[in-house]
Amino acid sequence: MVLSSLRVLIFSVSIGAGHDSVAKALAEEIERQYPGSHVSVVDTFNYINPILNKVVSGSYKETIKFTPKVWGYLYDQAEDGERLVDMGQLLSKLLSPKLDQLLRDFEPHVLICTHAFPAGILSVLKERKNMEIPLVACITDFTVHSFWLHSQVDMYVIACSDLAYRFVEEGISLDKVKVLGIPIRAQFLVKADQKHIRTELGLDPHKQTVLVMGGGWGLGRIEEVVRKLLAESDLQVLVVTGSNTKLKKNLEGLKQDQRLLVYGFMDEIAPLMAAADVIVTKPGGITCAESLAMELPMVIISPLPGQEDRNTDYFLNKGVAIKVRKVEHLVREITNLCSNKLRLKHMREMAAYLKKPEASVDTIKEIGLLMDRKKILQG
Repeated sequence: MVLSSLRVLIFSVSIGAGHDSVAKALAEEIERQYPGSHVSVVDTFNYINPILNKVVSGSYKETIKFTPKVWGYLYDQAEDGERLVDMGQLLSKLLSPKLDQLLRDFEPHVLICTHAFPAGILSVLKERKNMEIPLVACITDFTVHSFWLHSQVDMYVIACSDLAYRFVEEGISLDKVKVLGIPIRAQFLVKADQKHIRTELGLDPHKQTVLVMGGGWGLGRIEEVVRKLLAESDLQVLVVTGSNTKLKKNLEGLKQDQRLLVYGFMDEIAPLMAAADVIVTKPGGITCAESLAMELPMVIISPLPGQEDRNTDYFLNKGVAIKVRKVEHLVREITNLCSNKLRLKHMREMAAYLKKPEASVDTIKEIGLLMDRKKILQG
């Protein structure tokens, strides 16, 4: 007899909104496929030590905001295998007692990680405690950093087949690697009618529209971008400021322009993407996966050194994005793109080819098969 419900721990890290978004998407899909399941999303560092969480999150945010080249250097050094420390070993020594207790109390059927750090910690913990609980790593970018690669991970979920070479290089069996896409929420399974959504939002249904985003923290020169788009083009502008309340307040001062709609942190992004012709964004992995699902051409600005640089390279090579290095050139580049119907058509077609909107559904199905193979689902 196969179990109808599961006990699942999903480990995230609240650095930005992306990792938590993937965790939420997976939790919702588990509950859909296995009704009555007990699923807990663990904000890993906050659970272990709220002070540590503030230090990690705060340090990361300050680094990428004020000294992004430092983050890029550290990322590159670790990517090339020149780690100053083995983060999994270090963090496991510091943090494993509380996690060990959590696993004993919760008795999960499976562990899922949407961030590399808990994947490393749990891999070390599995090895030390000789645990048989399956460990799944959902990689949240269009690149594979060495921090994700650990001996006790039973299954890797990756964004695209292009990334499989990294596992071959590290001697990891491709049997462990599933090309399913980055898990995103169910709202991205269906693309609403563009003109209908624009009308619902109070916009001109026939006028070209740009969506501007800066990630969960609303980083980048978003205010300058929006001001330039309003002053130098006839485009309608939707902007999502994330948790950046100062940015939201500043932009709301421009709302006398009927072409502008301003939103703070919000869950329902799919309708805004459906309304837009292009998205101007930092290339975070989850935002990019969502944009692909909506077949939305991307205009990339202000990529962070490290993972966002790698994401940028991927999308430029695939023909679904352009990159604008200087904000001063942004309006010209967007205007040129929006006036080139053939280029937009090609970018949308490539996005349609690459998209994997059912990644959450497929990931949970594969996890079910993994547990079945390990006899965990057998009653």
